[in-house]
Amino acid sequence: MSETILKDELTCADCGGTKFISEVTRGDVVCRYCGIVADRILECSHFLDRSDGPDSRFGSPESRRGHSTSFRVFEAHIEQRDKYRRMYNAENSAYDAVQESKGRILAILTRLGLSENARNDLMFELNKIYLSEKRKGNKVTNIFLICAALTIKHMKNKGLPCSINDIVNIFKEHHCKLSAKAVRDYIMDTNMNYRTSSAKEFVPKYLAQLKAIDDFKERLANIHPEDELGFEKMSTTIQRLATKLCEIKVNGRKPSVFAVSCIFLATNMVGQRYLGEQLITKEEISRYLSTPSTTLREHCRYVQTHLKMRL
Repeated sequence: MSETILKDELTCADCGGTKFISEVTRGDVVCRYCGIVADRILECSHFLDRSDGPDSRFGSPESRRGHSTSFRVFEAHIEQRDKYRRMYNAENSAYDAVQESKGRILAILTRLGLSENARNDLMFELNKIYLSEKRKGNKVTNIFLICAALTIKHMKNKGLPCSINDIVNIFKEHHCKLSAKAVRDYIMDTNMNYRTSSAKEFVPKYLAQLKAIDDFKERLANIHPEDELGFEKMSTTIQRLATKLCEIKVNGRKPSVFAVSCIFLATNMVGQRYLGEQLITKEEISRYLSTPSTTLREHCRYVQTHLKMRL
Protein backbone atom coordinates (compact mmCIF):
# COMPACT_ATOMS: atom_id res chain seq x y z
CA MET A 1 0.00 0.00 0.00
CA SER A 2 1.48 3.33 -1.01
CA GLU A 3 1.58 5.81 1.91
CA THR A 4 2.59 9.41 2.42
CA ILE A 5 3.29 10.88 5.88
CA LEU A 6 1.51 14.21 6.34
CA LYS A 7 3.30 17.07 8.08
CA ASP A 8 0.14 19.11 8.76
CA GLU A 9 -0.56 20.04 12.37
CA LEU A 10 -3.47 17.62 13.00
CA THR A 11 -4.56 15.92 16.19
CA CYS A 12 -6.40 12.62 16.34
CA ALA A 13 -9.67 12.97 18.25
CA ASP A 14 -9.46 9.36 19.47
CA CYS A 15 -5.91 8.84 20.71
CA GLY A 16 -4.42 12.33 20.53
CA GLY A 17 -1.78 11.35 18.02
CA THR A 18 -0.28 13.98 15.72
CA LYS A 19 1.03 11.83 12.89
CA PHE A 20 -1.22 10.89 10.00
CA ILE A 21 -0.76 8.79 6.87
CA SER A 22 -2.37 9.56 3.51
CA GLU A 23 -3.28 6.37 1.68
CA VAL A 24 -2.59 7.35 -1.94
CA THR A 25 -4.86 4.97 -3.82
CA ARG A 26 -8.00 5.98 -1.92
CA GLY A 27 -6.94 9.33 -0.49
CA ASP A 28 -7.92 8.40 3.11
CA VAL A 29 -6.18 10.25 5.93
CA VAL A 30 -5.43 7.69 8.67
CA CYS A 31 -4.01 8.14 12.15
CA ARG A 32 -0.63 6.34 12.29
CA TYR A 33 -1.15 5.15 15.88
CA CYS A 34 -4.78 3.98 16.14
CA GLY A 35 -5.69 3.63 12.45
CA ILE A 36 -8.89 5.66 12.60
CA VAL A 37 -9.88 7.60 9.49
CA ALA A 38 -9.71 11.31 10.25
CA ASP A 39 -12.82 13.35 9.52
CA ARG A 40 -10.98 15.87 7.40
CA ILE A 41 -12.06 17.99 4.41
CA LEU A 42 -10.07 16.94 1.36
CA GLU A 43 -9.55 18.43 -2.08
CA CYS A 44 -11.66 16.73 -4.68
CA SER A 45 -14.69 17.26 -6.93
CA HIS A 46 -18.44 17.54 -6.39
CA PHE A 47 -18.84 13.85 -7.02
CA LEU A 48 -16.09 11.31 -7.56
CA ASP A 49 -16.82 7.84 -8.85
CA ARG A 50 -13.98 5.64 -7.61
CA SER A 51 -13.16 2.43 -9.44
CA ASP A 52 -10.31 -0.05 -9.12
CA GLY A 53 -7.55 2.07 -10.65
CA PRO A 54 -6.11 5.21 -9.03
CA ASP A 55 -6.38 7.17 -12.31
CA SER A 56 -10.01 6.24 -13.08
CA ARG A 57 -11.79 9.16 -11.42
CA PHE A 58 -14.50 11.34 -12.91
CA GLY A 59 -15.31 14.70 -11.38
CA SER A 60 -16.62 18.13 -12.10
CA PRO A 61 -14.76 20.58 -14.39
CA GLU A 62 -12.96 22.31 -11.52
CA SER A 63 -11.36 19.06 -10.42
CA ARG A 64 -10.09 18.49 -13.95
CA ARG A 65 -8.59 21.97 -13.97
CA GLY A 66 -6.91 21.35 -10.64
CA HIS A 67 -9.11 23.70 -8.61
CA SER A 68 -10.07 22.67 -5.12
CA THR A 69 -13.54 21.83 -3.86
CA SER A 70 -14.62 20.60 -0.47
CA PHE A 71 -16.16 17.32 0.59
CA ARG A 72 -16.15 15.37 3.83
CA VAL A 73 -15.25 11.71 4.27
CA PHE A 74 -18.37 9.91 5.46
CA GLU A 75 -18.29 7.32 8.20
CA ALA A 76 -19.39 4.38 6.05
CA HIS A 77 -18.31 0.91 5.13
CA ILE A 78 -15.08 0.73 3.21
CA GLU A 79 -16.87 -0.50 0.05
CA GLN A 80 -19.25 2.46 0.02
CA ARG A 81 -16.50 4.98 0.80
CA ASP A 82 -14.37 3.60 -2.01
CA LYS A 83 -17.27 3.82 -4.46
CA TYR A 84 -18.16 7.49 -4.14
CA ARG A 85 -17.75 10.61 -2.04
CA ARG A 86 -20.00 13.67 -2.03
CA MET A 87 -19.21 17.33 -1.58
CA TYR A 88 -19.77 18.73 1.92
CA ASN A 89 -20.16 22.44 1.23
CA ALA A 90 -20.98 23.55 -2.33
CA GLU A 91 -20.87 27.25 -1.45
CA ASN A 92 -17.09 27.03 -0.94
CA SER A 93 -16.54 25.67 -4.44
CA ALA A 94 -14.12 27.53 -6.69
CA TYR A 95 -16.18 26.52 -9.73
CA ASP A 96 -17.31 29.45 -11.93
CA ALA A 97 -20.01 28.51 -14.44
CA VAL A 98 -19.57 31.68 -16.50
CA GLN A 99 -15.83 31.19 -16.97
CA GLU A 100 -16.26 27.50 -17.67
CA SER A 101 -18.79 28.20 -20.47
CA LYS A 102 -17.28 31.48 -21.69
CA GLY A 103 -15.89 30.08 -24.96
CA ARG A 104 -19.17 28.47 -25.94
CA ILE A 105 -21.21 31.58 -25.06
CA LEU A 106 -18.92 33.86 -27.08
CA ALA A 107 -19.18 31.50 -30.06
CA ILE A 108 -22.99 31.69 -29.90
CA LEU A 109 -23.02 35.49 -29.60
CA THR A 110 -20.59 35.79 -32.51
CA ARG A 111 -22.80 33.58 -34.66
CA LEU A 112 -25.74 35.86 -33.86
CA GLY A 113 -23.78 38.73 -35.40
CA LEU A 114 -23.28 40.75 -32.21
CA SER A 115 -20.39 43.19 -32.08
CA GLU A 116 -17.47 42.87 -29.68
CA ASN A 117 -18.85 45.63 -27.44
CA ALA A 118 -22.25 43.91 -27.33
CA ARG A 119 -20.63 40.57 -26.46
CA ASN A 120 -18.63 42.17 -23.65
CA ASP A 121 -21.72 43.92 -22.27
CA LEU A 122 -23.67 40.66 -22.26
CA MET A 123 -20.85 38.75 -20.56
CA PHE A 124 -20.54 41.48 -17.91
CA GLU A 125 -24.29 41.40 -17.18
CA LEU A 126 -24.32 37.60 -17.15
CA ASN A 127 -21.42 37.45 -14.69
CA LYS A 128 -23.08 40.09 -12.51
CA ILE A 129 -26.31 38.06 -12.25
CA TYR A 130 -24.41 34.82 -11.62
CA LEU A 131 -22.30 36.28 -8.80
CA SER A 132 -25.35 37.93 -7.26
CA GLU A 133 -27.21 34.62 -7.15
CA LYS A 134 -24.14 32.87 -5.78
CA ARG A 135 -23.79 35.42 -2.93
CA LYS A 136 -27.45 34.90 -2.03
CA GLY A 137 -26.86 31.16 -1.80
CA ASN A 138 -29.10 30.38 -4.77
CA LYS A 139 -28.03 27.57 -7.04
CA VAL A 140 -27.77 28.52 -10.73
CA THR A 141 -28.61 25.30 -12.54
CA ASN A 142 -28.38 26.56 -16.14
CA ILE A 143 -26.17 29.50 -17.04
CA PHE A 144 -27.28 29.26 -20.69
CA LEU A 145 -30.88 30.00 -19.65
CA ILE A 146 -29.86 33.41 -18.28
CA CYS A 147 -27.61 34.06 -21.27
CA ALA A 148 -30.42 33.32 -23.75
CA ALA A 149 -32.82 35.66 -21.94
CA LEU A 150 -30.22 38.47 -21.85
CA THR A 151 -29.45 37.93 -25.54
CA ILE A 152 -33.12 38.23 -26.49
CA LYS A 153 -33.48 41.38 -24.39
CA HIS A 154 -30.40 42.98 -26.00
CA MET A 155 -31.39 42.12 -29.58
CA LYS A 156 -34.97 43.32 -29.16
CA ASN A 157 -33.85 46.60 -27.59
CA LYS A 158 -31.44 47.15 -30.49
CA GLY A 159 -34.18 46.44 -33.03
CA LEU A 160 -32.50 43.27 -34.29
CA PRO A 161 -34.80 40.51 -35.60
CA CYS A 162 -34.95 37.63 -33.15
CA SER A 163 -37.42 35.16 -31.74
CA ILE A 164 -37.14 32.92 -28.70
CA ASN A 165 -37.30 29.74 -30.79
CA ASP A 166 -34.53 30.92 -33.15
CA ILE A 167 -32.23 31.87 -30.27
CA VAL A 168 -32.89 28.60 -28.41
CA ASN A 169 -32.21 26.54 -31.55
CA ILE A 170 -28.82 28.21 -31.96
CA PHE A 171 -27.98 27.44 -28.32
CA LYS A 172 -29.03 23.82 -28.88
CA GLU A 173 -26.73 23.55 -31.89
CA HIS A 174 -23.87 24.36 -29.50
CA HIS A 175 -24.97 21.48 -27.21
CA CYS A 176 -26.70 23.64 -24.59
CA LYS A 177 -29.55 22.04 -22.66
CA LEU A 178 -32.30 24.61 -23.14
CA SER A 179 -35.94 24.93 -24.14
CA ALA A 180 -38.04 27.83 -25.40
CA LYS A 181 -40.57 27.31 -22.60
CA ALA A 182 -37.86 27.56 -19.93
CA VAL A 183 -36.61 30.84 -21.43
CA ARG A 184 -40.13 32.28 -21.55
CA ASP A 185 -40.76 31.27 -17.94
CA TYR A 186 -37.48 32.84 -16.82
CA ILE A 187 -38.29 36.11 -18.62
CA MET A 188 -41.73 36.21 -16.97
CA ASP A 189 -40.45 35.24 -13.51
CA THR A 190 -37.75 37.94 -13.54
CA ASN A 191 -40.06 40.59 -15.09
CA MET A 192 -37.49 41.25 -17.79
CA ASN A 193 -38.62 44.28 -19.78
CA TYR A 194 -37.63 44.91 -23.39
CA ARG A 195 -39.00 46.55 -26.48
CA THR A 196 -41.40 44.31 -28.37
CA SER A 197 -40.45 43.26 -31.90
CA SER A 198 -42.30 44.43 -34.98
CA ALA A 199 -43.00 42.28 -38.03
CA LYS A 200 -41.13 44.55 -40.45
CA GLU A 201 -37.85 43.88 -38.60
CA PHE A 202 -38.01 40.27 -39.81
CA VAL A 203 -38.68 41.07 -43.48
CA PRO A 204 -35.00 41.58 -44.59
CA LYS A 205 -33.89 38.46 -42.71
CA TYR A 206 -36.51 36.09 -44.14
CA LEU A 207 -36.38 37.59 -47.61
CA ALA A 208 -32.61 37.02 -47.69
CA GLN A 209 -33.19 33.35 -46.83
CA LEU A 210 -35.79 33.10 -49.57
CA LYS A 211 -33.51 34.73 -52.15
CA ALA A 212 -30.88 32.08 -51.43
CA ILE A 213 -33.23 29.39 -52.81
CA ASP A 214 -32.21 28.69 -56.43
CA ASP A 215 -35.74 27.85 -57.56
CA PHE A 216 -37.19 31.10 -56.21
CA LYS A 217 -34.25 33.08 -57.58
CA GLU A 218 -34.85 31.65 -61.04
CA ARG A 219 -38.55 32.57 -60.94
CA LEU A 220 -37.78 36.20 -60.10
CA ALA A 221 -35.10 36.39 -62.78
CA ASN A 222 -37.59 35.12 -65.41
CA ILE A 223 -39.82 38.16 -64.92
CA HIS A 224 -37.32 40.31 -66.86
CA PRO A 225 -34.84 37.86 -68.37
CA GLU A 226 -33.25 40.54 -70.57
CA ASP A 227 -32.45 42.73 -67.56
CA GLU A 228 -29.41 41.66 -65.55
CA LEU A 229 -30.63 43.63 -62.53
CA GLY A 230 -34.19 42.33 -62.83
CA PHE A 231 -33.78 39.94 -59.92
CA GLU A 232 -32.57 42.68 -57.57
CA LYS A 233 -35.32 45.07 -58.71
CA MET A 234 -38.01 42.50 -58.08
CA SER A 235 -36.50 41.65 -54.68
CA THR A 236 -36.52 45.32 -53.69
CA THR A 237 -40.14 45.64 -54.81
CA ILE A 238 -41.15 42.62 -52.73
CA GLN A 239 -39.33 43.96 -49.68
CA ARG A 240 -41.03 47.35 -49.94
CA LEU A 241 -44.48 45.78 -50.35
CA ALA A 242 -43.93 43.36 -47.46
CA THR A 243 -42.70 46.15 -45.18
CA LYS A 244 -45.79 48.18 -46.03
CA LEU A 245 -48.08 45.23 -45.28
CA CYS A 246 -46.35 44.70 -41.93
CA GLU A 247 -47.63 48.08 -40.76
CA ILE A 248 -51.10 46.55 -40.36
CA LYS A 249 -52.07 46.08 -36.72
CA VAL A 250 -51.26 42.46 -35.91
CA ASN A 251 -53.58 42.07 -32.88
CA GLY A 252 -51.27 39.85 -30.82
CA ARG A 253 -50.01 37.75 -33.71
CA LYS A 254 -46.43 36.50 -33.70
CA PRO A 255 -44.28 39.13 -35.55
CA SER A 256 -41.96 36.62 -37.24
CA VAL A 257 -44.81 34.54 -38.72
CA PHE A 258 -46.73 37.67 -39.70
CA ALA A 259 -43.62 38.88 -41.59
CA VAL A 260 -43.50 35.60 -43.52
CA SER A 261 -47.17 35.98 -44.49
CA CYS A 262 -46.52 39.54 -45.71
CA ILE A 263 -43.57 38.32 -47.81
CA PHE A 264 -45.78 35.60 -49.28
CA LEU A 265 -48.51 38.08 -50.22
CA ALA A 266 -46.02 40.64 -51.60
CA THR A 267 -44.30 37.96 -53.71
CA ASN A 268 -47.54 36.81 -55.25
CA MET A 269 -48.68 40.40 -55.83
CA VAL A 270 -45.54 40.86 -57.96
CA GLY A 271 -46.20 37.53 -59.69
CA GLN A 272 -49.80 38.47 -60.53
CA ARG A 273 -48.67 41.89 -61.76
CA TYR A 274 -45.97 40.69 -64.16
CA LEU A 275 -46.72 37.02 -64.91
CA GLY A 276 -50.37 36.64 -64.04
CA GLU A 277 -49.65 33.72 -61.68
CA GLN A 278 -48.26 32.94 -58.23
CA LEU A 279 -44.51 32.90 -57.80
CA ILE A 280 -44.58 30.68 -54.71
CA THR A 281 -47.11 28.51 -52.88
CA LYS A 282 -47.93 28.42 -49.17
CA GLU A 283 -46.43 24.95 -48.87
CA GLU A 284 -43.16 26.05 -50.46
CA ILE A 285 -42.66 29.18 -48.37
CA SER A 286 -43.68 27.22 -45.29
CA ARG A 287 -40.95 24.67 -46.04
CA TYR A 288 -38.31 27.24 -47.01
CA LEU A 289 -38.81 29.47 -43.93
CA SER A 290 -39.85 26.79 -41.41
CA THR A 291 -43.26 28.34 -40.73
CA PRO A 292 -46.44 26.36 -39.91
CA SER A 293 -48.65 26.35 -42.98
CA THR A 294 -51.90 26.55 -41.00
CA THR A 295 -50.74 29.64 -39.10
CA LEU A 296 -49.47 31.19 -42.32
CA ARG A 297 -52.84 30.59 -43.98
CA GLU A 298 -54.69 32.29 -41.11
CA HIS A 299 -52.36 35.32 -41.18
CA CYS A 300 -52.78 35.71 -44.95
CA ARG A 301 -56.55 35.51 -44.64
CA TYR A 302 -56.45 38.25 -41.97
CA VAL A 303 -54.41 40.61 -44.20
CA GLN A 304 -56.58 39.92 -47.24
CA THR A 305 -59.74 40.59 -45.24
CA HIS A 306 -58.28 43.78 -43.80
CA LEU A 307 -57.25 45.14 -47.23
CA LYS A 308 -60.14 43.51 -49.11
CA MET A 309 -57.68 42.01 -51.58
CA ARG A 310 -57.84 38.82 -53.63
CA LEU A 311 -54.99 36.66 -54.88
